[in-house]
Amino acid sequence: MVYRNVKQYGKLKVIVRNLETIDFRTLSVFVTTCQQMNLTQCAELMGLPKSTVSKAITKLEEHLETKLLERSTRKIQITEAGQIVYDRAAQLVNEFRSLTQDIQEMEQQVQGMLRISAPPTLGGFLTNYVLTPFMKRWPKIKVSLELSYGFDDLFSQGFDLALRIGQVADDRLVAREIGYSTRVLVASSGYLEEQGIPESPLDLMHHNCLRFQRNSDSIPWTLMSEQETISVDVNSNFYCPSIQGLKGGAIAGLGIAQIPANELVCEWHEGKLVRVLPDWHAVPMPIYLVYRSGLNKPKRLEAVLDHILSMKDQFRFGPELLHSPPCGRGR
Repeated sequence: MVYRNVKQYGKLKVIVRNLETIDFRTLSVFVTTCQQMNLTQCAELMGLPKSTVSKAITKLEEHLETKLLERSTRKIQITEAGQIVYDRAAQLVNEFRSLTQDIQEMEQQVQGMLRISAPPTLGGFLTNYVLTPFMKRWPKIKVSLELSYGFDDLFSQGFDLALRIGQVADDRLVAREIGYSTRVLVASSGYLEEQGIPESPLDLMHHNCLRFQRNSDSIPWTLMSEQETISVDVNSNFYCPSIQGLKGGAIAGLGIAQIPANELVCEWHEGKLVRVLPDWHAVPMPIYLVYRSGLNKPKRLEAVLDHILSMKDQFRFGPELLHSPPCGRGR
């Protein structure tokens, strides 16, 4: 953070010093409001009247002598000072909650809330095959599973752990590789009957390829076989940052898509989608189990980490998964 002048820096010191004297509930209301960016949603989430939430924000702004949120009837925007306060307050609130749960766990019981972040492509597998058995073993555990393609900040968002596909670049985190996810090429039989069946990766240049991205940037598709790896510039008219959206487009006959193998088991067995270039697939992407570094872990976190690590063999999502039982481990 670069401060524009000495006055601004002095004001920041006052804000941080005053922040230490605010009661926990007021800080918690502010943090939740920033995360939801909506007073009504914050009130509903915390079980408070909306007026109480609004008064808490006003009280905090008066105490810190600065504007934290710009509020209108339609939206909330966080100010520069508000962002500074949020970054610090989120850590304080999360540490206090962790401290409270740690005290409750002094009897060495595995209990309390686990907040987990994961990509939607792993959501069904985690719920069915990982978390359900874990929660049956430890009935006092509660789980909040957030499914997002974004890399949520474990610190500011208060997550205990995350599963992430792709490299993790944060030296504050421990990242343990537990498996891999491989995308294969698929299309509907109707599309292939109409447009022809590609016989080599270069043939993809003459087909419509559905892209897993928000914009229309031209990014080559990199494919590999047992003998070689090749990059191909493909043409696209459909872009979607959702695997479910791409899968729906492929089933509807829009074109050829790259879909993770574990997301295709049912559609492949049901004949809704067929493999294209079955000897080729995308470069496998590593799956990481990610959590904050530190020696003192709550018992609930230690237990779920041990449970997931004991299942490492189950996180290998390669093309061979399509030959597993219909609608089995892939979903």
